[in-house]
Amino acid sequence: MTEVCTVNYIDHVGVAVKDIEASLAFFKKVFDVPDAQIELLEDQGVRATLIEVGQTRLELLEPTGPESGVGRFIERRGEGLHHLAFNVTDISGKLQTLRTLGVDLIDQTPREGLSGAIAFVHPRSVFGILTELVESNPKS
Repeated sequence: MTEVCTVNYIDHVGVAVKDIEASLAFFKKVFDVPDAQIELLEDQGVRATLIEVGQTRLELLEPTGPESGVGRFIERRGEGLHHLAFNVTDISGKLQTLRTLGVDLIDQTPREGLSGAIAFVHPRSVFGILTELVESNPKS
């Protein structure tokens, strides 16, 4: 039997925005989403927030500068859908499985993200979709 990268559920959908405060205000006013804290992720070059939307979350990403990955994304494509994130268990093991399956990875090892350990899969391996794996931090 072939090994697969089993996912638990869709963790979140990432959206690149130019102004995170204005975007959050829009989602609150129009879709009545709960308030969410904005955090600076210097190593990723973004200000980000996770908004609870029903059974999943929406991650808003504002670049801290034009040279960041999200900054370059907005320059090339404008604001919009940036990535799809799958929640997984044993992210390191999942990355090894993906390597074995010949999937191109952006991150060879997990790194710390907004809600746990994360790693990105190159869009050329997933039909043009930047895909993130997330192993959530345990709830306190």
